[in-house]
Amino acid sequence: MNLEKHFLPDDIKRASEEYWCVMDLLSMIMKLTNEGNIAKAKHLSTDLTKSLHELEQMSSKKYKEDKLHTLVQELAHRGVDVEVVRVRLHER
Repeated sequence: MNLEKHFLPDDIKRASEEYWCVMDLLSMIMKLTNEGNIAKAKHLSTDLTKSLHELEQMSSKKYKEDKLHTLVQELAHRGVDVEVVRVRLHER
């Protein structure tokens, strides 16, 4: 996964940790399931869901930031004073 593509620079370290957590948990869940330890695999699936939720939240922040950046560029291209837009956004 290209972390820079999916997460903000400030979130990359945490996203990397969560990503590797997900990979490890998936591996452990598969191993435990193959061994027949379904209860332990089910318990780890809760941790997996939490890590995936964190990754989704961070990715959503990046998507919203990118969308806002694109909108501001579009407005500037159309001749709208970008500083006025930024001031309005921060007033909220």
